[in-house]
Amino acid sequence: MYYFIVNPSSKTGLGEKYWKRVQRVLDEKKIEYKVAFSKRVGHVEEIVKKLTAESKKDKIHLVILGGDGTVNEAVQGIEDFSKVVISYIPTGSSNDLARDMGISRNPEEALEAILKAEKESYMDMGLVHYDEAYLNGEMVQVPDRRFMVGCGMGFDAAVCEESMRSKFKNILNKVKLGKLTYLGIALKQLIQSEMIDGKIILDGEEISIKRMFFSVAMVHHYQGGGFKFCPDAKEDDGLLDFCVAADASKLRVLRILPTAYDGKHIRFKEIKMLRGKKATIEAAKPMWVQTDGEVKAQARKITVSDLGKKVHFIY
Repeated sequence: MYYFIVNPSSKTGLGEKYWKRVQRVLDEKKIEYKVAFSKRVGHVEEIVKKLTAESKKDKIHLVILGGDGTVNEAVQGIEDFSKVVISYIPTGSSNDLARDMGISRNPEEALEAILKAEKESYMDMGLVHYDEAYLNGEMVQVPDRRFMVGCGMGFDAAVCEESMRSKFKNILNKVKLGKLTYLGIALKQLIQSEMIDGKIILDGEEISIKRMFFSVAMVHHYQGGGFKFCPDAKEDDGLLDFCVAADASKLRVLRILPTAYDGKHIRFKEIKMLRGKKATIEAAKPMWVQTDGEVKAQARKITVSDLGKKVHFIY
């Protein structure tokens, strides 16, 4: 039995269209399945929590049809990862998990690979703890957030936060120009974002960061719609890879960022590459924080850690 969790509104309705194509194949092959559709932010987490709670002994096979954010919501709802197998059919704007794992953007091809169980991985899961979080200038309590792909603090998260409420994203997605939204917002945030002093305590070792622009912690290579921030990351090594951009002028950042699409940014002295099990990232002022592109709050201090091989992934 396959349990499909569908985000019909992903990429402005592409999720619904892709589900119809997937459903046609399932019915033709007489595959046994159940399906649930998300209706609002947070609904996927509720659906998955209910499904996994009802599972007593046998593993259930979840197939997430949506974007990276839909997968992120799903893993928040899993109580016991030993009872769940996860698969993914990408329909989002970024699809960084699919990019890293080589999952086809063609829904029929992605489904066929899942049904044949062509590839299998036991992947690491990341966790963010908000030591000090803020929303609208007020200190708030934010629950710990798991991440499949990566998390970030600073510029990258500010771009995610603004894109989530952008009026133009849906319009451009309809004409397959959704990435222009991110480009426009990225240029705006590049001008507006502050570079803030901070520090990282990585596995007990303190590293001072002058004028931090962003710091990302990654399980996988890609983030932000194809930026290969951590080209040496391994999804099953029990460690997070960190990419920190700091102590650079904004013109210099504009020069460096495009090279991150093929991982060549690591040659610049303004880019620090780190690796470890657990890190506390602290900034002098609150900065936006994202997990798999989802933004809940700003933070002055977060702790990120690798939870180990939590995710049984078939693709």
